[in-house]
Amino acid sequence: MKQILDKKEIRRCLEESDFESYFSFSIKEDVRLYLADKGDDILKEGEKSDGFLYYMVSGRAKLFCSLSNGKTSLLDFLQGDCFIGELELLSVRKSTMGVKALSPCFLLALPIEKYRSSLLSDVCFLRVLCLALAKKEEQRVHALLITQGFPLANRLAHFVIFASFDGIYSERNTDASAYLGVSYRHLTQMLGEFTQHGYLKKIQGGYCITNEQALKLLADELNLE
Repeated sequence: MKQILDKKEIRRCLEESDFESYFSFSIKEDVRLYLADKGDDILKEGEKSDGFLYYMVSGRAKLFCSLSNGKTSLLDFLQGDCFIGELELLSVRKSTMGVKALSPCFLLALPIEKYRSSLLSDVCFLRVLCLALAKKEEQRVHALLITQGFPLANRLAHFVIFASFDGIYSERNTDASAYLGVSYRHLTQMLGEFTQHGYLKKIQGGYCITNEQALKLLADELNLE
């Protein structure tokens, strides 16, 4: 990740996200702006918190952790308008899970130690944080309902669209199969069917989306509202 020092860009992100309204005190003095390019680590797994509370203004990222057997578990996807590092702020977790950018991400950041006391006593911020945590929990419940209630074709179409960048899908099949709750074989069979139908084209390191509209039609069936 690299820090963006351009004041106009910082102001743009503050205005776009309405980040300043989340606090009852001014954060202009210390707020920072970072840009994480695709593939950059926003948080490195297993390390002590880097001391910042992040707020993703735009972009997409994935949350993951390594298991004792050496495998990687893909836990969740994150996108614009969400906090990263809030559990470290609340001292719920001492070391971080991994967060990696799936696309370029703009992130506002506040130094935790300087603002911890103010943040944890700020009714305005705590209300925003509670709503953000509730939203994440709702998304996880929604994902569980989808896993239990919809065929793999619909779930994989949604997964491919969300995990891709510039029309290229490159998630590892082991991670994708674990996240989707299916066997590696079942996943590769479905990817093969998508390729045969012309939705995807196999390329080195992943797939190129060749019929996004068809994938979106499948993904749209997941809408539970």
